[in-house]
Amino acid sequence: EEQIDILNPDGTPAGYSCGRTRVHAEGLWHRTVHVWVFNGEGKILFQLRSHLKENNPNLLDTSCAGHISAGDTSKNAAIRELREELGLNKSPEDLEFLFVAIHENALNGGTYIDNEYYDTYRTSVTDEEAAHLVPQPGEVDDFVWMTRDEFFAMRAKNPEKFVDHPQDYGWLAGFQVNV
Repeated sequence: EEQIDILNPDGTPAGYSCGRTRVHAEGLWHRTVHVWVFNGEGKILFQLRSHLKENNPNLLDTSCAGHISAGDTSKNAAIRELREELGLNKSPEDLEFLFVAIHENALNGGTYIDNEYYDTYRTSVTDEEAAHLVPQPGEVDDFVWMTRDEFFAMRAKNPEKFVDHPQDYGWLAGFQVNV
C-alpha cells in the first residue's frame, strides 16, 4: 500500500508516514497535487473519474491529481500523475506552480475522510500530446476539453457533475488564457 507522509493540521510535517487506507479512515492530514492541463486553444482538460473509483466516481475533475508518496516531492508526484493518469510525459520545467489549497471533506457516509493540502500546478500540451492522451484504467474513464466559459456554464447548470474544488475554480475564474 502506498505510504504517505502525515502532516499536522497546520500543514507542518508530523514526522511519520502511514498507508493510504489509514490516512483516509482516520482523516489524517497529508499532501496531494492537482495539475490543470491547457491546450493551444486555451481549453482546459477535465478527467471523467472512473466509475470504479471509491470516491467521486463518474464526476468531472481536475486534469489529474494524486497523493504525494512518502519521501517524494510535489513536482515529482505531479509528473508521475500526469504520466499515470494521462499518459503524458512532462519535465519539471513544464510545470508552473500556482498555489497551495486546503481541502477538508468526508465522503461515503464519513468512511473516507480527505483532509489535505494540495499543491496546484498548470501545464500546457501540444496538439500532438493532446491527441495521444491515454486514460488510466480504473482511474480515468474519459477526457473532456472545455473553455473556461463552457466549464462555468456547465457547472452552474449541473454542479453535481463535478468534484468540488472551490479554490481551483476561483483561480480558473481569474486566469487569463493566452492563446
